[in-house]
Amino acid sequence: MASTKILENGQITIPKKIRDSLGLKKGDVVDTQLVDGHVVITPRRLATSEDWKELLKVMNSVHDQNRGVSEKEVYQDVQRAVAELRQEDYDKQKKTAHCP
Repeated sequence: MASTKILENGQITIPKKIRDSLGLKKGDVVDTQLVDGHVVITPRRLATSEDWKELLKVMNSVHDQNRGVSEKEVYQDVQRAVAELRQEDYDKQKKTAHCP
């Protein structure tokens, strides 16, 4: 475990060993969440072709289920579907993450 100090404006430095292990570099985006009293920092990964295929499948399903529904409602459904996929991905990562 590595310690880090909270700096001005709540900034922290992720130790180099951890950044290198995760392949993080300056400018990369990470997501932060509070889970069971722990701060969890997760690298935001780029979407893979499999992710896009899954999203297309979900969007087609949403489209089929919403014939005759306004564009705004379809957009909201797609947003919910994307949020669900992100949560599923986060849950998978959480299961494999080690939180002391």
